[in-house]
Order: sequence, then C-alpha cells, then structure tokens
Amino acid sequence: MSTVVARERTRTEPRGLAVVRQRYAALLTSAAAGPAPWSGPGPVDPLPPHLCRRLNLGRAPECGPRSRTAYTGREDCELVEFGSGALRLRYATALGPATLADVGLSGYRTVRPGPRTTAWMTEAVDTLAGLCPEAARAVEAFISVLVLLKPRREQAPLGETMASCSFRELPFTAFLTGLGLHHLPPGFMFTEPSVYSLQESLYHEALHLWLNEIQRTDDHFAPARGDGPHGRDVKIFVCWQGTWWTAARCLHTLFGYVHLLRLRTAALERAEGAQAALLEEAVRSARACSSELHHSLLDRPGLLSAAGHELLDWIGESVPGRRAVARR
Repeated sequence: MSTVVARERTRTEPRGLAVVRQRYAALLTSAAAGPAPWSGPGPVDPLPPHLCRRLNLGRAPECGPRSRTAYTGREDCELVEFGSGALRLRYATALGPATLADVGLSGYRTVRPGPRTTAWMTEAVDTLAGLCPEAARAVEAFISVLVLLKPRREQAPLGETMASCSFRELPFTAFLTGLGLHHLPPGFMFTEPSVYSLQESLYHEALHLWLNEIQRTDDHFAPARGDGPHGRDVKIFVCWQGTWWTAARCLHTLFGYVHLLRLRTAALERAEGAQAALLEEAVRSARACSSELHHSLLDRPGLLSAAGHELLDWIGESVPGRRAVARR
C-alpha cells in the first residue's frame, strides 16, 4: 500500500475521493500532457465516466475532459441536471454506441424521466443530505452520470427485474429502473413509489462505485497459491440467498450493507405507519446480512491481503456482534 493511500485512510472513510482524483489526474496528464480540471483545490468538475473508462484501459483520450463525449461516449447526448440544493446530479438521455451491450444491459434502453419521476428524483437529492450527510457525499462523489433504463419488451418479457446497477468497467455511472422507486435489498418492496427507496438506490450504487475505485489500486484478496484460485474467486455459501457467492461479491455486498444500515436507521427514525414497519424489517435484515457476510470472511482470513484485513477491520466497527480479524 502506498504511503499516500495510507495517509488518506481514516476510521470513517477507507479512502477519500482526493486519492481517486489524483490517480485519474495523473493518468490524464500522462496520456494528454495537460492538467485535469478535477485536480486542483476547491470546487472541481465531476469525474467524466467515459474518459475515465478509457484511461483505465490505457487508451488515449478522444475528447476534452469537459465534453459530453467524456461523460457519455457521444457528443449529441443531453446531460440534464436535477436537484435544487447543494447536491446536484445529472442524468443522460443516451449513451455511446454499444455501451449498454458492453456492460451486459442489451435488454434495456435509455429513457428520459417524466415529470413525476423528475419530481421524485429532485426530492430525493434535495433531502438526502438532511437524512444522511455521508450518503449525500458518496452520491455526489461517485455518481457523475445517472442513466434511467426500461427493459426492451422483446428481450425482457417479465418486465423490470432489476432496481439499479453499476459496473467496474464504467466508473462513476449508475443505472436505475422504475423498481428503484420501490425495492430495498434483499427483497423488500414499497407498494407505492418511495423517495427513500430512490435515495437508497442511489447510495447503493455509489457505494459499489466507491469500492471499485479503491480496488483499482488495492487488491483486498490474497494471490493464488499453486493451482488454487485467487482469494477473490473462492466460493462462500450465503444462507439468506441459498447459493454460493465469490468472496469478492461477499465483500462488495458487505461494504454496501454496512453503509445502507446507517441510512435505513436514519430513515426509520423519521418514518411512520407502513413505511416504518417495512424499514424496521429492512434494518434487521441489513444487520443480519452484514453479520453473516462479515463472519464468513473472518472465518477465511487466508483469503485476504493486508489491505483486505484493514478494510474488514474498518467494516467490523459497524457490524453487530463483531469480533477481531484472525490474521495468518
């Protein structure tokens, strides 16, 4: 682990956005011999997803860092800002050719939100900081572009089965469907559209995108020994899913649930009636899921690298019934 990364880590944040920006600024400067607009002090531009994707692949920039192409892969795409307070987000009306197919979303198409959805989205971002400041900071830092999707009828006859998603291959981009206004993982559903559900969907994807960025320089898992798999690929049985997940997926999900637990707890304190009853169960679920995943990783200390142990130590401070990480 570099000394820069070590200095950036605190007990409340595994890595600050400053390190992420520094990394992309260095990549852009090396590729284009010019300064990055997000590298200076004070207010800075969001990190452009399409440009950062190319930099991660070692490809030369094909556009300026402030262009629409840098954000969406195409210059004719409209970026629409929403939110009336300190937190502002942007949704894209389209993406570059083949982008959806490249991340496995060929069964979906991009859509422009209607007036009601826009109003819900605006309320969600305007009230998120008051509900949970750390959630608002993560969403602002790691979601530069939001893309709304609808399933293609011919390829998704069951309709929407996914609430939200994000991908390591496409940084700083979150995808959202209509289920994002109803669904809380692992299986809770609001019968009516919920601004809170939308807030959680945004925060959920920001957390995945955040951990993706951490893992571009920190390998949290031990290398393969002999003919065995890399630590991240080892399968772990997840009781509440009734199936086997890779250790990498377990860590990503644990990282998400530990943070979502704080957001759900804050929302529960303000909720009433049916929403309060659902959130109370969702809080219990997040605690139980976090505890199981945390203990499953603790029981396999040989899977983790030094950076992985450090991250699990940090996560453990928020997991009920935590115990110390056993090191080997």
